[in-house]
Amino acid sequence: MWEAAMFAAKYKLGQLVGIIDRNNIQISGSTEEVMPIENLRDKWESFGWHVQEIDGHNIESIIEAASMARAITNRPSVIIAHTIPGRGVDFMEYDYRWHGMAPNHEQATSALEKLQTFDGRRESVHAG
Repeated sequence: MWEAAMFAAKYKLGQLVGIIDRNNIQISGSTEEVMPIENLRDKWESFGWHVQEIDGHNIESIIEAASMARAITNRPSVIIAHTIPGRGVDFMEYDYRWHGMAPNHEQATSALEKLQTFDGRRESVHAG
């Protein structure tokens, strides 16, 4: 991974944009407990990348960051999207166990009831 990051910066791959879902969890716990990875911004900047940090739940922020990244032509860009795992589903939020576990039918139904689609409907086209 890091060799690829260095390669991209060395060869000024300005059309390359990476997005990191920075949700602070891994399959077996929080990143701070399992494998601390901070400071991500400093790491990417040290490899010569253009770095942006955004609220990964805010679609306007995502669009703006992507536009800015496209405008950077002399080096690669990375967007660190800070997110809350399971956001919007109270029994899933911040719970690392859901990082690698599928909900059963009852849990899936409950989760879908708690979420809304972008147009405000309370139904999912995926709900059974």
